[in-house]
Amino acid sequence: MSLRRLALACVAAWLCCAGPAARASGLQVTPTSLTLAPGRNADGLWLGNTGSQTLHAQVRVLHWIQQSGEEQLAPSQALVASPPMIELAPGARQLVRVIRTAPANGAREDAYRVLVDELPLDSAQPPEQDADAQRGLRFVLRYSVPVFLTPSGDAPAAPQLQGRLLEDGGRRVLEVANRGNAHAQLGNLVRIDAQGHRTELVAGLVGYVLAGSTMRWPLAADAPALATGDRLSSRINGAIDEQTIAVFAASP
Repeated sequence: MSLRRLALACVAAWLCCAGPAARASGLQVTPTSLTLAPGRNADGLWLGNTGSQTLHAQVRVLHWIQQSGEEQLAPSQALVASPPMIELAPGARQLVRVIRTAPANGAREDAYRVLVDELPLDSAQPPEQDADAQRGLRFVLRYSVPVFLTPSGDAPAAPQLQGRLLEDGGRRVLEVANRGNAHAQLGNLVRIDAQGHRTELVAGLVGYVLAGSTMRWPLAADAPALATGDRLSSRINGAIDEQTIAVFAASP
């Protein structure tokens, strides 16, 4: 399973049918990410229903990996969600536990995604009496919550990033490798030229680079060209100060 875009609070909405208006779901999930230290075997997510109708949701945990610059989710039993199926009345909340099934292992952080999918249900009212169904469509939500298992070794967990610019099918692509033992969340990608002038290339979340992985992101077609002496900087893991992730030198 491949994911193109992920966020700290990655919420994707699919439209179930065509129509001029929509009634939004009331499904809410908190927090937006989880971290399990080696000595911690479980944590929890709260699911809530702020809508006016009962909703049903499915909760799954998948292993999150990055290969060849792409993100993939794969089945795994290293983490499980309990309970996996939820029914929430209006105004109700439910705790879902995310449980580690094996002891902490390895000197590098491991990553997972908890997928919370609202299950579409037919209205209990006949179509001629269901004004919402007549006017439009329902949004069905997916929440994708990152879960990080911190490494079990004594070394501090931290990313080590190195970026470069590539040409891929006529597009300019930023490639960032993470040689550290912990993930990096990149935000607010900025180009700084040799004179110190700043140009924002990406506002907000760029994406994640997992420990020991490499990711690629295409730059916008109208992004300014990068010259010798330019550098790219980003805010890593929500830090206030930016970190340089790539410096461009003259070609040999």
